[in-house]
Amino acid sequence: MIFSDAGWIYQSVDCSTDSTTVYAGPCLLRGVIVSVGLSAHLVLIKDGSTTVAGLAASAAAGTNLNCYDMRLVTSLVVDPDNSSTGTITVVYKPDHGGLAGDGA
Repeated sequence: MIFSDAGWIYQSVDCSTDSTTVYAGPCLLRGVIVSVGLSAHLVLIKDGSTTVAGLAASAAAGTNLNCYDMRLVTSLVVDPDNSSTGTITVVYKPDHGGLAGDGA
């Protein structure tokens, strides 16, 4: 993944939390990196309530899920099993449809 473009935001997500809304609006999802290895639970990446991607159970630190600037229209949500462990870093950019503002 290339992160040098302006406007990309990194957010660390603790997968022991049942569900985390990373961004509550339309955005582009560049990718997800496993920072601390995951437990034996699938971690879902959602656009609102619709699953768009997932990290495999027991994914090792350094695992990289390239999402190719996937457009999410509702919100960016990380939804691991509520007994999951590990940490991921989500890379995204708010999508304002050409309007000014950083949206953060």
